[in-house]
Amino acid sequence: MMSRQGETMKLLAIGMAAVGFAATCLSPQWAAAAGKYDGSAPLICAAMAVTECEADGRCQRRNADRVNFPSLFKVDVTAMKLRNLEAEKGRESSIRNLDRANGKMILSGAEGERGWTVLINEASGKMSAAAAGDGEGFVIFGQCALP
Repeated sequence: MMSRQGETMKLLAIGMAAVGFAATCLSPQWAAAAGKYDGSAPLICAAMAVTECEADGRCQRRNADRVNFPSLFKVDVTAMKLRNLEAEKGRESSIRNLDRANGKMILSGAEGERGWTVLINEASGKMSAAAAGDGEGFVIFGQCALP
């Protein structure tokens, strides 16, 4: 059984958490940021799941860095660039095409011998990407956020 002091501390903690949550949700910055994954501001995206497939149909889960895909990258639609945030020299790839469909922002380009497409849900920031090369393909899932 909890003591009276323990119950008071628990209620105080719950109250403080509720006030903190309300302050965060009602602040102008939070309201302005909600659903703004449309490229009007740069986004930071994280690749969280990567699957590599070979031409013979064999697929394996991989880490992004093992397949030469950045696990953390910046999407700058204004500059039409994807920038690897982990590379020492800030490797960039040009966004060659930008399209929108049903609340999704679709970016595409090419780097080296691979073509790529990144789809970002403009409401949630969820990211799906695909890259293809000669005899190989990659499917990447992750999340984008406002910096």
